[in-house]
Order: sequence, then structure tokens, then C-alpha cells
Amino acid sequence: MLKFQEIIDKIDQLEEANILLAALEFRIFTHLGNTGLTAPALARKANAQAEPMERLLNALASMGALKKLDRKYFNTRETFKHFCEDSPHYKRGHVMLRKTNRDEWSGLIKVIREGRNFPEFEGEDDPEFRREFTYAMHERSQLYAPQIAECVARKPVGYLLDLGGGPGSYSAEILKHEKQAHALIVDRPATLESAKEIIAKQKAGSRIEMSAGDIFELDHKQTFDTVLFSNILHMYSTKENRLLLKRIHRALKPSGRLILVDLFLDDKETSPMDAAFFSLTMLMFTKTGKSYTFSETEKLLTAAGFGKFKRFPLTNGSSILECSRK
Repeated sequence: MLKFQEIIDKIDQLEEANILLAALEFRIFTHLGNTGLTAPALARKANAQAEPMERLLNALASMGALKKLDRKYFNTRETFKHFCEDSPHYKRGHVMLRKTNRDEWSGLIKVIREGRNFPEFEGEDDPEFRREFTYAMHERSQLYAPQIAECVARKPVGYLLDLGGGPGSYSAEILKHEKQAHALIVDRPATLESAKEIIAKQKAGSRIEMSAGDIFELDHKQTFDTVLFSNILHMYSTKENRLLLKRIHRALKPSGRLILVDLFLDDKETSPMDAAFFSLTMLMFTKTGKSYTFSETEKLLTAAGFGKFKRFPLTNGSSILECSRK
């Protein structure tokens, strides 16, 4: 149970979040790079006012996001590595998502009051957003890829279909474990443009094919030994997922495996906390998505012709749900 002061403390964390988001918006970590700058010099680079910039920089230094020596400000090792655009480890996807989500969470009350019938859910996909989002998913995948690969590769993988596979990070990691396996990634054209850049740097890249297309129109002549359905379930309604799972069933060889990776909820829909929070995220950022419980998902899978369910916990609230085609 959250106590009064704990609730207040969590609300007050909005101050720190907005300070850090302002630093990203003004590209402070990039402007600093490997050098030290005064507040007026940084303000000129960021097209901002000197006195407010100095207060922001002092707040960042007090948090430990910057260092201050005399009147100059410097990146820390961490802020240069991950948030300076000149660093080879720059987390471009993470930065984009945090900046994009900055104002959108303020719309939670409106969505709960009025529903999510917003025009931004309509129209064509934005290629530039999709490109940066793909990099964000690749960066996020580093938390899970080794665990997922070890779980999937404990049995023969064969020909793997990575449906809506994004950057292909999981496929690349899985193929490291099975040298004879190869994979096909199906996703949007803009996503695959970024995936090609990412996969080209992977050892197993030569064994990964890509096919641009709509996952709802999956109709490949070949069949697959394994299908990976990672972080897709939560984007769609029960009706939409029912259709997708039936198409996956047809794409699998007899006794082939389906591997679902997602933030699954328990039957009370309150745990793990990451999955409960994520369901709100889907409420605001998708047209029909939500977090599903294990039970809901297994019912959908059973109706689509799957069985032999096994659950494997991952970190940060995610899990693997494995099943086989009957």
C-alpha cells in the first residue's frame, strides 16, 4: 500500500522528469559534447535565454546529470555516452520516444473521459517516426534478447518467421544459437529500412531475409518451423488478434512452435506493475490495444488451434508464452 508521502513523492518526480526532458529538447548533452560551456554559451547554441538556461543547468548538475566546474558545465560519462549525438552509443530511439511522449501522457484524463477516438490513429504511417521507433525497439531489445534467444533455441528453431519483427534484434540473437537456422522478418517498409542497417552489423545477418508487408495479409506459400510474435499482441483488439493467430497457425508446420513475447497480466490485471502501466500506454497510443492476461491469451490461442502452453518470465514485467500448433 502506498502511503501518503510516497504518493506525494511520486507526483513530485514529475519535476525531475520535466527537467531531463527539457535537457533533451534543448540538446544540452549534444551541445556540450566533450567540452565545457558556460550557461550563456549553451543558451546561444540552444537558441534560449541565458538566465533560465543557467537555472536549468544548475538543476541538472544537482541531479547528477551534469558536472559544474567554476562556471562551466560538462557532461558526465553516462550523459555523453547515451545522450550526446556524437557518441557511437547515442540512444537515438530512446531520446525520440521520450520527447514524443512528453506531452502525450498529459492526455490521459481526456482519454479516460472521452475515449480514444482521435484522428491521429488514422492516416498513413510516418516513415521518419517509424525509423526512429525501430531504433528505440532495438535499444530496448538489449534487455531481453539473450534470455529470449536462450529460451527459443533450447529446441530446434529451423525456419523462423519473425512477424512484425521490427529491428530483427531477437531473430539475430536466436540465430547465433542455432547456426543452421534462418529467418524471415515481415514488417512495414519504413521499419525494414532501419532493420537492414541494424541487421547488417549482426553476425547472423546473412541468414535473415526481409519482406515488406502487412502482417494481417500474411499469406506465404512456405511454412515455418517457428514463429516469433513479439510485442505485437498488445497493439490490437481481441478480434484482430484472433485473425492474426489463425493466420500464424496456417503459416506453421504441424507441431511448429509459436513464441509470444509480451507484458502479460495476471488474472486480477494488477500485476506485474509494468504490464498494468503499459495497458494505459496502449490506451493512449493505439486504436484498440491493451495488455492481455495469460488466461485471455491462452483462450485465444486455443481457439486458433494451439496447445501445450509454457510460460517463461523475463525482466521488467515481460514474459514468454510458448505453444505448439495442434
